[in-house]
Amino acid sequence: MRSSAKTLLVSLAVFLLLCAAIVFFAFMYLTGQSVGGALDELHDATRLSLYRHGMVEKLSSAEIKRLYLDTCTRKCHGKDVIENKPRTAAEWEAVMVRMKAPDRADMSDRHAETITRYLQSNFLSNVPTVLPEKTMKYVKLHLWRSDFGESDLFLDLIYIPYEHRSLLPYLGVRNAPSNPQAAFFVVYVNTHQGSVPPWDFTELAALHVDNGAAQKAGAWKILYEDGQRHHNQGVLVFPDIDTGKAADLEIKMRLPGLGTRSFQWCLPIPPMLEGEPVER
Repeated sequence: MRSSAKTLLVSLAVFLLLCAAIVFFAFMYLTGQSVGGALDELHDATRLSLYRHGMVEKLSSAEIKRLYLDTCTRKCHGKDVIENKPRTAAEWEAVMVRMKAPDRADMSDRHAETITRYLQSNFLSNVPTVLPEKTMKYVKLHLWRSDFGESDLFLDLIYIPYEHRSLLPYLGVRNAPSNPQAAFFVVYVNTHQGSVPPWDFTELAALHVDNGAAQKAGAWKILYEDGQRHHNQGVLVFPDIDTGKAADLEIKMRLPGLGTRSFQWCLPIPPMLEGEPVER
């Protein structure tokens, strides 16, 4: 009896190995890969599957890129749709929330979070992308100012005059001050290597109207921050600023350990031309 059982187990093991070999060589034939390439492919696929279920703690950079390519560019569309259209950190997170639905890419929460971080790191826009092209050109020309990433910390400010507050919902701002005298700014803080400090910009920012005395901000509110402290978006408000006859605005930000950053706007801000809609 024991001999028969042993023989049966050996036969079963040989049969399973033979089946595995057939599947492996069929996989090589269909994908046109060498033995080494096919083994690497199977290894990566196994690691990603285990990561999905929490059985692998961390992926390498190459594995994260593979996860992104397999999930976003082979199931849904080509790379150009993603890589030629950078978005802000908050916009990428919103895209991934939509795409992880079962009727779309059907991703696990772990996969979606990892791909979100990859997209934020590699295809980041420092300004919103949801406005029509003509409106975005206007925003970039007249309202947006940037320090272009000194010391790997990128600061971008968008000034929103009272007459242009219809732009705010498209910038992720739902509650704007009703006071027409308030100077309102949407602020983006991004870093690729370090982390965004927990700054309170009411303590660091000062507004100068026509080179006049410094005026302190009345409020700083964070609207978005990612889980790794690489990306922040918030609003900075200076109450009761009379810009009716002013020629320029300047915000100076004294950042601990990073010096002073300056952002300037010429006034009055030109009106948006007819035919430059806010809505699509």
